Amino acid sequence: MRRKVSAGPLFLFAALLGSAAWLTLTSSPARAADHRDAPTVDGAPEGDITDVFAFLDPNDRTRVVFAMGVNPFAVPASSTTYRFSTGFLYQFKIDSTGDYVEDYSIQVTFKDAASVAASAQTVHVRIGPSDPGSTGAINTLMTSPAIDVTGPVNTVINSNNVQVYAGLRDDPFTFDFAQFSRIQTGATQLFRGVASSPLGPLTGRPVGANGLSGIDTFSGFNASYIIVSVPIGSLSPGFFQNRGNIYNIWGTVSAPYVDDSYVQFERMGQPVFNTVFIPSAMKDAFNAGVPSDDKVRWSGFVPDALTTSDNDGTGNTIASRAGLLQALGVTAAPNGAPLLLPANFPNTSKDLLRTALVPDVLRLALDADPNDLQIGQIGLTNGRRPSDDVIDIALSVLRQLADVNFPSGLVPGLTIPGSGTARAGALNFPSDYRVLVVLQGTDFIGPDSSLGTYSNNNNDATFSTTFPFFAPPHPRPGDSQ
Repeated sequence: MRRKVSAGPLFLFAALLGSAAWLTLTSSPARAADHRDAPTVDGAPEGDITDVFAFLDPNDRTRVVFAMGVNPFAVPASSTTYRFSTGFLYQFKIDSTGDYVEDYSIQVTFKDAASVAASAQTVHVRIGPSDPGSTGAINTLMTSPAIDVTGPVNTVINSNNVQVYAGLRDDPFTFDFAQFSRIQTGATQLFRGVASSPLGPLTGRPVGANGLSGIDTFSGFNASYIIVSVPIGSLSPGFFQNRGNIYNIWGTVSAPYVDDSYVQFERMGQPVFNTVFIPSAMKDAFNAGVPSDDKVRWSGFVPDALTTSDNDGTGNTIASRAGLLQALGVTAAPNGAPLLLPANFPNTSKDLLRTALVPDVLRLALDADPNDLQIGQIGLTNGRRPSDDVIDIALSVLRQLADVNFPSGLVPGLTIPGSGTARAGALNFPSDYRVLVVLQGTDFIGPDSSLGTYSNNNNDATFSTTFPFFAPPHPRPGDSQ
């Protein structure tokens, strides 16, 4: 389903760029989504968050679903080794007032049974009350939760009108990360090769006999998922009842600290923010931080956005960028995706992307249509669903709104507005090839007919239409399908 675009208040991309924003504008190496994003979590895979999701149950919009994956790159052959930690505290944190301090928490812990089999673990979910007791980076277990659920992993648990699943599922993240890395290093130029263009022939993956060119790096891998579905109206008095508001949601993992408390060492709201924006030496510090501090500490790592006017006399505006992309022939198949935003997209703030990306939380508006690309306070994706094509959304937006000139050396004699000399501190070509990462607005995962259909990420496994919604895990070699 192609989403429509309508102009509105300019808080753009709450969760849109929440999906995969700024894959191209950072000096730190990207590892895609939030998989293995920092030194500490590299050594603790059961505490390494891969992705966080928050969405309304498509079958019952009175229920909201929270999901968090850990254990990135879990291979089917070793499924019994991908267990949840019995020492960590996993949490979903929800802010309903806009101060980016949690007003509500869902706490999840695990215990081992006598057997070492993965199925022998049990999950314990504590939900509410409305005051989580201890907020921030140091937390304690809730002693009198509003809802208390326990049961075995790898099983759908129905208790107290709450649904819980904890166990292996297919990793829903899709991205041709290998080709992305090759473009960054200059080994190739685009996700898909272009035989003829104003830039001359450009190298990239060929189109195969099946009409496809992108290769999903995460195809065939599983992850350990915690998925909790709760009724909106029964969480606690008044919570989630102001349905016109945006709710800020993030996931955390914490390790035992002192006096029965836990200290946070991993967090995630929007995919890719830490992975891409935060320098390697600061990633652990970011993971240990809290969203209420993000604007002060991390806004400086997000670059300017293009506006409707000329920011610096180079002619580099939103409209001229759209013209440049059209002139280069990358706004239609087979050479690229259609433009996501209109050339007259209204923006007067160079801080648009900073406002959207910081703090690092997902935004969920309960009454909004998740298929409507309304550019307003909910951004281009309302929360995040498993099937949302977060990479193509990000690549499409970045090529239209990144305030980076396409240097004149890119095409000798090219005088289209927006193709002038790169400004100080911006990307340089050809020493930095990341400007080419966004050029096509897609990584071509899936058929060309799906370009511009951002609610389908062409995952390698079929999502379930009912809880727990994420696709079943890939089986071990020799297991029945």
